[in-house]
Amino acid sequence: MGMDPARLPEDPAPARVGGRHRGDDPGGFEPSGFERNGVDRIPEGDRTSTPGTFFVIFIGGSVGLGAVAFGWVGLTFGLGLWATISAIAVGTAVGIVLLIPLVLLGSRTATNNATSSGAAFGVRGRLVGSGIGLLTCLVSVALTVWTSGAAGVAVAGRLFGLPDSPGAQAVVFALVAAVSAAVAIWGYRWLVRATAAIFAIGGILMILMPVAFSGRIQWGYAGGEYLLGTFWATWLLVATTVGVGGALVVSTILGDWTRYIRSDLHPSGKLAPVAAVALFLGFAVPAAIGATVSTAFTDPFAPFPISLAGESPLWYAVPLLPFAVLGGVGLVAQSLYSAGLDLEAVVVRLTRARATTIIAVVGVVLVYLGLLAPTIQGAIGAALLVLAELSAPWAVIVGIDFLRTGARYHPDDLQVFNRGETGGRYWYSAGWHVGAVIAWAVGSAVGLLTIQTQLFSGPLSGIAFGVDVSLLLGALVAALIYLPVRGRRTQQA
Repeated sequence: MGMDPARLPEDPAPARVGGRHRGDDPGGFEPSGFERNGVDRIPEGDRTSTPGTFFVIFIGGSVGLGAVAFGWVGLTFGLGLWATISAIAVGTAVGIVLLIPLVLLGSRTATNNATSSGAAFGVRGRLVGSGIGLLTCLVSVALTVWTSGAAGVAVAGRLFGLPDSPGAQAVVFALVAAVSAAVAIWGYRWLVRATAAIFAIGGILMILMPVAFSGRIQWGYAGGEYLLGTFWATWLLVATTVGVGGALVVSTILGDWTRYIRSDLHPSGKLAPVAAVALFLGFAVPAAIGATVSTAFTDPFAPFPISLAGESPLWYAVPLLPFAVLGGVGLVAQSLYSAGLDLEAVVVRLTRARATTIIAVVGVVLVYLGLLAPTIQGAIGAALLVLAELSAPWAVIVGIDFLRTGARYHPDDLQVFNRGETGGRYWYSAGWHVGAVIAWAVGSAVGLLTIQTQLFSGPLSGIAFGVDVSLLLGALVAALIYLPVRGRRTQQA
C-alpha cells in the first residue's frame, strides 16, 4: 500500500531554532502568547490551527480600505461598474489556481513558503523567494498605511475639524504602524486574535458601506475613456494587474499561516476548498464593494479614501474613523510578520522578533518618505506591479514542483541553510538548483519587458496589440523552461 504524503515519517534529526537544537524545548510560545518560532520547522505540538483559522486570518487582512480601493482602481482605468467587477473576479479566479499549491505547501513542510521553495530552487536558491516576499511586504505596508492614514485624517477633519496637514498624517501613520508592529512582533497567536477582531468588526462596516451610499450608487455606470483605447484591452489589463496581480501579492506569505496546520489532521481536500473561498472572498468582494461605492462619488476618479471620508453620511462617517485607522492593521501586521520571517531567512542569526522589529523600522521610514515626497507613492504603486512580475514565475515553479513531487517533502533538509550546514536532498549545486533559477529569471525578464503600468511600459508592451499579457506570459515562459528540467531532476533523484 502506498504511503500518504501527508503522513511521511519524521526525519530523525530534531528541529532547531535559530541554528540551535530544539531539544527539550516545550514549545514555540511563551505563556503570554509571544512566539519564539521563526522559519525553523514548527513542532507538531504547536500546529493546532485549522482551515478555519486560515479563513479568519486571510479575511481579517482583507477588510481594510486598501483592499476596498482595488475596485476603485478598475474604474480609474475607464471601465464601467460591472466590467470592473467581472475583470477582477476572473483575474482573481486565475490567480487562485496559481495560489492553491502555495497554500498547501506550508502545511506539508511546517515552515514558510520561501524556505519551502528550497525544494525547487535549492536551500540557497530559496533566497529568491525571501527577497521577493520581503520587498512585496514592505511595499504593501507603505501602501496600506498611506491609504488608512489618508482616510483617517479626512474623516477626523470632517468630524472634529482636524486640519489635513503632514503633522496630522504623521500621527495617524504612527498609530497604524505602532499597533501593527506590536501585533507582528508578538507573533502568530496575537496575529490570529487581531485579525479575528478585525474580521468581525471591519467586515460589518465594509458590508454597510454600500448601504450608506445606496441612494446614490449608479448601478449602470458605464465608465469613461478606456486607458488602453479599447474595452477588451483595458478589461484584460484590470483582470491581470488588479485580479491576478493582486492575488500574487500574497504568494510568498501564505505558508506563514498554513505551517501551523497539520496536513495529517487537515488534508488537502479540506484545506484547499476553504482556502479558495477565503482567497476569492478576500480579494473579489472588497474590490466589488469599492467599485460599487465609487460610482456614488461626485468624482469617481478622485482618490478613494478622500471621497469616502468626505461624502459618507454622518451615521457611517462616525464608525468609519476607527475603521479607516485600524482597518489596515490586519494587513500591515500580516505584512510585517511575513517580512520579518523573510529577513530571518536571509540573515539566519536574527531571531524572528528582532527581524520583525528591523522590518517595522524600515517600513516606517518608507512610509514617512512618502509623506515628505508624495511622488514616491506613485513609484511604490508601480513597484508592486513589478514585484508581481517577479512573483508569477516563482509561484508557477514552486507550484509545479509541488504537483510533480506529489507534495512529498523532507522538512528537515529544507532547514540546512538556516542551520549553517551543507548537504541534504535539496543541496543540488552548491545550494542552488540552476535550472529553476534560470527559468525564474527568464520568465521574470519576459514579464518586465512586456509590462504596462501608469508610469512606464516595457519595450515589448505592445506585443499583444495593447493587451497586457506580461504576468501570464512570464509565468508561461517560466513553466515551459522549468518543466523539462524538473522532469530530469525527478528521474535523477
